[in-house]
Amino acid sequence: MQRFCASLLAFSLLLMAGCAGLPKAALEDTSFEARRTKLQQLEHWTASGKIALRTADQSESVSLVWQQVGNATHVRLSGPMGISATTIDSDGLQMEIRQGEDYSRWSLDDPQVQQTGGWDLPLRSLHHWLKGIPDPDLEVELLELDEANQLPELLQQQGWTVEFQQFARFGDYQLPTRLQATRGTTSARILLREWRDFFTS
Repeated sequence: MQRFCASLLAFSLLLMAGCAGLPKAALEDTSFEARRTKLQQLEHWTASGKIALRTADQSESVSLVWQQVGNATHVRLSGPMGISATTIDSDGLQMEIRQGEDYSRWSLDDPQVQQTGGWDLPLRSLHHWLKGIPDPDLEVELLELDEANQLPELLQQQGWTVEFQQFARFGDYQLPTRLQATRGTTSARILLREWRDFFTS
């Protein structure tokens, strides 16, 4: 149980996002390159929703709140399997997990983080994918765009396939509200209900 929760938390650190009732802004350049440049500058935001994780051996679904401030990440998870009091904090290099009285600290480069409980998860790229853009530090293996709106439909990086299934406008940004990331027998379905507190760097 404890190993499963640690894996779930590590994965959450990879991923995060959501939807809110912010006023619509006038559309500017809607090309993908213009949108990617704008979203790369969006470094401070709060998102909430759900993630459902599945492997060949186990599956679980939890609610999440993700706060991103520059390179700093704060995540709160709630759901079954005793994850109701779990927080994850990271400065982009180290990750701290608190669950009740339990505490653990990991380097994001530690291979055991990815192997714990059998999960194989992307630890550095998810906050980019949640915004609907590639990780700028990784090679783009494949990128398919919707011709009408220039929104990404399919992205492949580091062996992961990310399917963007739905977008919505929040303030000045067009952001994913439903996506799925898969690699091998691991998959993560993400439903994002709320995006808010937008600040650019």
